[in-house]
Amino acid sequence: MRRLRRACCVFFLLLPACAQAISPEMDRQLHNALDLLYAMKFGDADAAVRNAISLEPDHPNGYFGLAAVSMIQYIYGEEQADPALLATFAKRTGDAIAKGSAWVKKHPQDAEGFMALGAAYGVSARLLVVRHQWVKAYWHGHRAVAYLQKAARLDPAMDDPWLGLGMYDYYSDAYPRFIRALAKLFLHGDRVRGIVELKRAARGGIFSQIVSKMILVEIFLEDQWGLRDPTEAMRLSAEVRQCYPDSAMVQDIDIVAKYEAGRYGDVLADMDQFLEKARLGDYDALQLAKGFVIQGTTLWAMGRRDECLAALQAAAEVRVAGKITRWGLWAEVRAGNLLDLMGRRQEALALYKAAAAEPDVWDLRQFAKAGLRDPWKDVYPGHISPFGA
Repeated sequence: MRRLRRACCVFFLLLPACAQAISPEMDRQLHNALDLLYAMKFGDADAAVRNAISLEPDHPNGYFGLAAVSMIQYIYGEEQADPALLATFAKRTGDAIAKGSAWVKKHPQDAEGFMALGAAYGVSARLLVVRHQWVKAYWHGHRAVAYLQKAARLDPAMDDPWLGLGMYDYYSDAYPRFIRALAKLFLHGDRVRGIVELKRAARGGIFSQIVSKMILVEIFLEDQWGLRDPTEAMRLSAEVRQCYPDSAMVQDIDIVAKYEAGRYGDVLADMDQFLEKARLGDYDALQLAKGFVIQGTTLWAMGRRDECLAALQAAAEVRVAGKITRWGLWAEVRAGNLLDLMGRRQEALALYKAAAAEPDVWDLRQFAKAGLRDPWKDVYPGHISPFGA
């Protein structure tokens, strides 16, 4: 479930173009912000969006852009551990909804305006899911879909709305299988139809091509009901990586796709370069810890257990502001799992106890406690992490 929920980290990450003739400079700033966001340059992306807002202060696109920056920074840049950033995300989402609602009242035939409003409700739904406010999340998601459907009716040639509509169809079919509270709301999604809709956005969307491909990669790696296709996921992730070859986030997704497809030699070759950049400071310390976990898990899958332990220990030693990272904490649990498999139970117990003693910011204590109860027995490590790339 955690991996599926992580796929929504980029829910509605598009900055829709405007049918009401926004200035070319605003359009350029929004495109620039999107590129900076994929590159994980959050401060620069924020500044670019603010520049766009200064050009068109009444248009909702810029306000939605600010909400998107906060969302991605919260998920990727702050390890989901900064409550102040979550509060900023909530405020920006509310502003985007208010601006979008005011805009479509003045421009009731503007398909792009309705798309912006639908996207704002979509990221609001994402925030409410983080807070486990399932009923309110459902209603905001329902409104997002209604506005996106209206955008599609107003402009049938526009492909970008199908990102949100495809995600709704796929996840409203998948989520109730995990969350009974959602099942009771009688969501009526269709996973297969959602894939078709996402593919349309990936082919023809102006702003949604990349994120649609990223979501399809997640689905093709994680679907449990017949749609899993690691080979197709790897093909799509390679296309995205060609567009953003220096983005740590995009590289992670591509490397994980290779791991799931069993291309372990390719993963290790990629990780040698990735870790070197992280050591040199091209990527932040969080990426260094993540890279060691990916490397270690791949070595485990190849049967190279001692090298795996070394990589996991390196991940656990990485600190950000003096604190262990979520990837480092997961590395402690994974190292305990491997030590169990190697018959070194007492060493494994020490790691599980250390992991269980950490604040449960990322919902990983359950895995440490599971290790304390029962030794790990599976030879194959499984997925790289419980929260995706």
